[in-house]
Amino acid sequence: MSTMDFNIGIEDVGVAILQELWNRVTLQAVELAKETRDVVIEKDSFREFSRSITELDVLLKALNVRTIEAAMGTESTKVALEKLNDKLRRARKIIKNYKAGSRLRFLLHSHSVLTEMSGLAKDIATTISSFQLSNLDMALNLKSMNDEVIEKLNSMEFSVAAATEKIALEIENSVSQSSRNRENAVNLLEKIAEAVGADANASLVQTELAFLKQEKEEMEVQKKQAEALQLSQLMQLLHSTEIVPSPRNEEASTYHKQYPIGSFICPLCKEIMVDPVAVFCGHSFERNAIQEYFESGNKNCPTCKEELRSLELTPNVNLRSSIEEWKKNDMDLRFQAAVSGINSDDHIRKNQALDDMQVLVEISQYAVRAAEEGLIPKFVESLKDTTLNTMAAVKCLYCLATYCDDRKREIIEAGAVRRIVKRIYNGETEPNTIAILLELSKTEAFVEKIGNTKDCIPLLVYLVGNSNPEIALKAQDVLRNLSSNTHFVVKMAESGFFQSFVARFNQAVGHQETRALMASALIEMQLKENSINDLKDKQFVHNLVHMLAANAPACKSACIKCVKKLIQYPKMVKRFLSDPATIPLVLNVISFRSDPILKQEAAEILALLVQACKQPQFQIYQGLQELQSEHSVGLFLQLVEKSEREFKIQFLHLLIELSNKSKTAQNLIRDNVDAVTHLFSCLDSNQPLVRRWTMKLIYCVSEGDGVPLPPSPGKETAINNLASILICSPDFEERSIAAGIISQLPKDDIDVDEILCKTETLKAIHEVICSSDEEFGGIGAHNNQDKSLLENALAALLRFTGSSKPELQNQVGKLELYPALVRVLSTGNSLAKQRTATALEHLSRSTSSLVSEASIRVRHEDSRSLFNTINLFPNMSWCCSASAENKISCPVHGIACSQRHTFCLVKADAVKPLLQTLSDTNSGVAEASLKALETLLEDHSTLSHATAAIVESQGVEAILQVLEKGTLSAKTIALDLFHKIVNHSRISGPSFQRSEGILIQLLHEDAIRKKVALVLKQMKVLPEQSSYF
Repeated sequence: MSTMDFNIGIEDVGVAILQELWNRVTLQAVELAKETRDVVIEKDSFREFSRSITELDVLLKALNVRTIEAAMGTESTKVALEKLNDKLRRARKIIKNYKAGSRLRFLLHSHSVLTEMSGLAKDIATTISSFQLSNLDMALNLKSMNDEVIEKLNSMEFSVAAATEKIALEIENSVSQSSRNRENAVNLLEKIAEAVGADANASLVQTELAFLKQEKEEMEVQKKQAEALQLSQLMQLLHSTEIVPSPRNEEASTYHKQYPIGSFICPLCKEIMVDPVAVFCGHSFERNAIQEYFESGNKNCPTCKEELRSLELTPNVNLRSSIEEWKKNDMDLRFQAAVSGINSDDHIRKNQALDDMQVLVEISQYAVRAAEEGLIPKFVESLKDTTLNTMAAVKCLYCLATYCDDRKREIIEAGAVRRIVKRIYNGETEPNTIAILLELSKTEAFVEKIGNTKDCIPLLVYLVGNSNPEIALKAQDVLRNLSSNTHFVVKMAESGFFQSFVARFNQAVGHQETRALMASALIEMQLKENSINDLKDKQFVHNLVHMLAANAPACKSACIKCVKKLIQYPKMVKRFLSDPATIPLVLNVISFRSDPILKQEAAEILALLVQACKQPQFQIYQGLQELQSEHSVGLFLQLVEKSEREFKIQFLHLLIELSNKSKTAQNLIRDNVDAVTHLFSCLDSNQPLVRRWTMKLIYCVSEGDGVPLPPSPGKETAINNLASILICSPDFEERSIAAGIISQLPKDDIDVDEILCKTETLKAIHEVICSSDEEFGGIGAHNNQDKSLLENALAALLRFTGSSKPELQNQVGKLELYPALVRVLSTGNSLAKQRTATALEHLSRSTSSLVSEASIRVRHEDSRSLFNTINLFPNMSWCCSASAENKISCPVHGIACSQRHTFCLVKADAVKPLLQTLSDTNSGVAEASLKALETLLEDHSTLSHATAAIVESQGVEAILQVLEKGTLSAKTIALDLFHKIVNHSRISGPSFQRSEGILIQLLHEDAIRKKVALVLKQMKVLPEQSSYF
């Protein structure tokens, strides 16, 4: 589509919109003319108006919107049409409302209605003038019609006829009279009927009453009090004719309309006056309303329009007294009507009565009268019926509950608590509902009734978390009022609200039975984070712990079990440790004669407390220091020896936790020879659990300081038992602990080595290492126990690989353990890799030193053959010894690694796996692997071949990775290794550039700067005279 076509399309749309508006205006004019034709009151004025609108319709239909748009422009035409449409619509609405409602009310307000119609007629005329139709090229008769319509509408006066105004005045006077004469009322009705063109009969009265009642209800819904009162007055006027009977309840409901409401209503704000004041001319207004009127610049009376000589306001005391008296009488009659409505079976009347009563009972005298009328059961009964205004009934009950205990008793006896709980359960949680329970709970005599109501306490606890703060606070206050009953606070805690529970527990001074009951209940409860926040109250913890000092076993038992439950939470551990009485009182349970089960649970509590705290805390808390005393540790060891199996385990557990955290406790156990002897004797026990926990304790006190073996012959028995467990036990955990203890046996004890050599300990270690590899069809699943067993087996292996123990090394060589060890470098976890690398380092260093020594001798004794050299060391397996089985030469050591049991890092293909472990950032792994690789570079005669082997296995990149990301200790070893590689191998290209960049960065680390500078000097990056040297 071209630009021109697009513009044409837009213009067409604009014209279409205007045409639609034009059509609406035309239709509105037709409907308005039709509505206006049959208006009865001031019919001449309305008929004249109807004719003018009809002529406007003819005029509009004769014209074309395009012609108007061409003359005025699109936007101006649109605005004018919208304005005209709005004025016609408003005029039509006024007429329609008049015809659809009470004609009696219309008569009363005829002046204001007609004034509004006059204004609209002029507005319509002005809007038609804005079209400037006279300037258009159109027929002369149309121009004449346009001018005539504008002139008629402009000059049209919807003035109230004298007769109509007189009738309106009579109506106003009649409704303002306190008593009415039937004859006068009938005469007035006849005048009204004549004015509206109807007969003064029952049909007219009934029709008017129906309209007035409907309009009154609408005003009440809209909270328009003055209008509603006036409509009630008009209804009373019609009833006073006695043409139709006035129902008794209708009389009761319209009682308050008989007073002179007209003089009580402010002409400005249309509300009943509270502070009436008179202006200079004598008319009265509400003070605030007339002040605003004057402040806006007006200086005349709003009623008579007389210009006031003074704007001074004078309080109208008499009028104010009359209004207050009227209000009092009005409320009395309103109360009687509400009582009648509440007692009726009509739901509409009952709802209206409840709505009225909820306002009245806010005043004490009406609350008392409502109770005297027996309305409390009615209010409670109303809560069952969802078709009634239950919120109003709730408000009434709340107001009644605030006055006196007698009213509260009636409310409770009427079953209000159960009904309120059901409302809360159904989600009806408005503040007044909870407020009733709050008022009732303030009286001690009613607390039990409220708390025992099914679901009441759990629902109140639920409401404490309500998003509405008012509801949440009221619910919390009710719970606080119910807290005088122990049973109720337990219920609250079971529902998750512990504030009252803690407060009640703390208040029960001298009532140990109450505290025991509460502690027993707490044991069975589900606890959440917010519950712990309440329970970590300092006073609560102190009072709970002191229950251990009670004489009653039941009290102690409840306390022990409760403490045991609570210390599962870190916040509670800190609170218990902070109380200096906790550990001494728990120790007393263990020290003195008491139930063995209590002792066991007390030991469990101590173990859990120790387990949960960190090592530095042992210096902070006095109780923990007492726990690691010689007396306490000795007591626990004594109980391990003397207790039955199930209790023995608990004390072993306590000692293990204590040893894990306290070096002091660990040394006390190690130094107790009798205790150590007994512990090792348990290794031969036929009770697996006791044996396992004993082994855990021995392992715990052995780490770092070695195993505290008993004196002989217990020593030999102990080692044999450990070996037997490692070799034969079907339990993975037992084997793992046994291997761990073996790894900690005294290193320089020849007796230990001899005993281990005689057992199949090394064979068991070999089996564990091989079984960890799936290629060997592992005997167990890969889980944490397997990993622990492998780690400890490797730790035990290190005892056999030490350079000072050739006999043990010999056993390792015979078992062909090397391939399995190399595989662990790829498949094991960090600790397994570290220990494997250390074992390989030991084996490689021993072999390298012997080979180096042999090589020196060969060079000095050329006449001797390699065979004779090997014979110098008949017990050593050589990587370079000749064998018919393997004649492949070792690229580092030169001579073929022939013997079957010989170990060599290169020949065992361990170099590359060791280099790959350098990427493991866990502490110790890279250091161990680097030390193992260093053993290849210890013999100067084979340095070139050894460095070449490392470089060919991508060793440079692996070592650079350590230099870039490793720990300081790993970097130090890696630098030494890299220095030797640089001295004996050539590094070029990208590897050289990467090396240079990393090493230059390392110059900033003080601890290794000099070593780094030496390497850079060797690489010819730094000059000889560099300041780094």
